[in-house]
Amino acid sequence: MIKILLASHAFLAKGMKSSVEMILGKQSNIDILCAYTVENFVMKDEIKSRLIDKKSKDKQIIITDVFGGSVNNEFIDYLSKNKQDNIYLVSGMNLGLLLSLITTIDSNESVPEIISHAIESSTKMIINDSKVLEGDVEEDSDDF
Repeated sequence: MIKILLASHAFLAKGMKSSVEMILGKQSNIDILCAYTVENFVMKDEIKSRLIDKKSKDKQIIITDVFGGSVNNEFIDYLSKNKQDNIYLVSGMNLGLLLSLITTIDSNESVPEIISHAIESSTKMIINDSKVLEGDVEEDSDDF
């Protein structure tokens, strides 16, 4: 099984899970970590309690809100000291990325391939619609 952990500053992760479930239905393989929302929050403790065991046959994709932010940096720091082949870290959480990941997670592709395709797909969804409205960008019907 591939498990997903959404980790963000404040409640972005909670909102993302809610949006995903509104579109795709209940997702039992998604956990959330809403950082710094309670007093005495200790990120390292939260990370330890939410990561899967390195001996597990499961795999885990951790998606943080922003590269270089404190949440992402804490995961990078922890994982660099505690190597795990079954955990993958991705930054730049957005709904397109999550939908792409979740809808392809049961494919026969490897986790790195699933992540790579989801990043590529979600990047294509970031559009300056003002340019489209002005007619400055050609629409590609294959993208929709």
